[in-house]
Amino acid sequence: MKIAVQLNDDRNIIHVNDTSEDGAKSQVEKFGDKGWVLVDSVPAFSIDQKYLWTVRESDGKLVHIATNLTPDEESQKSNTELTNFVIDQETDIEQIKQSITELTNNQLKNNTSETSNKQEETK
Repeated sequence: MKIAVQLNDDRNIIHVNDTSEDGAKSQVEKFGDKGWVLVDSVPAFSIDQKYLWTVRESDGKLVHIATNLTPDEESQKSNTELTNFVIDQETDIEQIKQSITELTNNQLKNNTSETSNKQEETK
């Protein structure tokens, strides 16, 4: 569904027309020169929290001011960051396992050498 939002000079949303798509289109046709623009509504958008939103200039999408991202883009970014974190953790765990194995092998070699040396001394 399309809604009309009015932006001030700082691109803050100051008014919203979400009565109907036709009403929103009419609002923009009549008052486009007053900062009204037509945008696709998103489920996360709330008129009560319009101060958290703006319209991205590059593509005309409703985005959060803090991130300049749509809710879907924020979710995708979070998923990517989480995936990268998990991959990094798995890499760290694998490196730790390799280090432990190497230390264990070195300790076994040292113990074997000490045992051999003691056996030779007792002969």
